[in-house]
Amino acid sequence: MKISKIHTFPITLTVRPEFYIVSSAGAHPISRYVLVAIEADDGQVGWGEATVVPAWSGETQGGALALINDYFAPMLAGRDLDELQSLVKKMDSVIDNPFTKAAVEMAMLDLKGKQERQPIYELLGGAKNELKIPIKFSIGLREPEDTAKIAADKVNQGFTAIKLKVGPDSEKDLARVKAVREAIGPNIRLNVDVNGGWSAERAIQEIPRYKNFNLEYVEQPTPRWDIEGLARVRAAVDVPIMADEAVFDFWQAEQVVAKKAADLISIYPGKNGGILKAQKICKLAEDAGIACHLGSNLEWDIGTAAMCHLAAACANVQVNKFPPDILGPLYYALHPRSKAVDFQNGRVFVPQGFGLGIEMTLDEASELTRTTRPHS
Repeated sequence: MKISKIHTFPITLTVRPEFYIVSSAGAHPISRYVLVAIEADDGQVGWGEATVVPAWSGETQGGALALINDYFAPMLAGRDLDELQSLVKKMDSVIDNPFTKAAVEMAMLDLKGKQERQPIYELLGGAKNELKIPIKFSIGLREPEDTAKIAADKVNQGFTAIKLKVGPDSEKDLARVKAVREAIGPNIRLNVDVNGGWSAERAIQEIPRYKNFNLEYVEQPTPRWDIEGLARVRAAVDVPIMADEAVFDFWQAEQVVAKKAADLISIYPGKNGGILKAQKICKLAEDAGIACHLGSNLEWDIGTAAMCHLAAACANVQVNKFPPDILGPLYYALHPRSKAVDFQNGRVFVPQGFGLGIEMTLDEASELTRTTRPHS
């Protein structure tokens, strides 16, 4: 099966206002995407999604469109999907741009799964986790009372884990966590995400203040570039530390492991430049005795399906101990018409079918481009 054409579709979705995310990394009121459709010479189409946030990965909708249309499409045209591994490596002739690369790889894997009549998790070596995955719900920097209400509602809906954004305001952060712990009770998993908003010194001061709230872990307390600071924090506090923004690339994961900077590493296809690269980081962490977790950039259904397949295929993504952030579609009212990701009672179901297991058409994607806000 050869690649005959690559189509791109910019779409923009508004986050449901009741779940609008604000964190130390900034506000997230809308989400911009580039959907990628790779068409094969037999007419089959594979789908991918670039979830682009400039403050997160440096990528923009316009930049992703240009990179795919001007570089990756000519690079991949006429190539055989049996070369998938080498094609993924070839894209690394362009540096950075992880979410854009992930979208193209995602589409190739979707097409490969359709060609071989297998779900992607089978292409990755088979399911190591159950196909019904417990997930956590993430809540931004809201007032304590509002945050506690959302958390309690989600627990009543079946969620067994809650994540809270903290960082800018020490006293309000503490009040927010206290209100949520009181609202959800002692048995629901609770963690906080600083999004790199503290220095190492401040993290060492702040984290012990949360001792009474039985935190599962603290996510990315220090800036992404400060792996040594992250290691100092981990050595100084009793709460487990997760590395998220610190690990985009494999070499960064190697540094986190070498410096003993984290108890957990957050992986996901977009941030790590693709499903295959995320799986490689997961294996590195497993060999080092470090568990992995799946984070999120509020992916839409296509990117979320890729996350599901990665979680299913990686035993070291310890979904029952550390429920992942596979939750993006819950923040939007719009979904693929024919088949979207299924969420029920605080669980996500790994899509079944060949490839990603998500159904889209070129016409539907074109309509989305027309009816959602244009890229900027």
